[in-house]
Amino acid sequence: MRAAASGREPSTAIGAPKRFMDENGTEWTVSERDASTLPGARGARCLIFQSSEAVRRVWDYPAGWRELLTSGLITLSWER
Repeated sequence: MRAAASGREPSTAIGAPKRFMDENGTEWTVSERDASTLPGARGARCLIFQSSEAVRRVWDYPAGWRELLTSGLITLSWER
């Protein structure tokens, strides 16, 4: 694994990413990450929502987030 530009190891993905498209036609990928080694982490894991236009990190999310419908994922992506 390569070190990030900051000199820290990047967070590790947990499971396969999930893809969805929002109401504006933007494609998103969401993946659960091990955040235990990240400075300032708010928990051991987080979700990373990525599109070509933005990246969002969510710390508080349900264990069954993979079963959420697109509308639920969109709402969750705006949480902190």
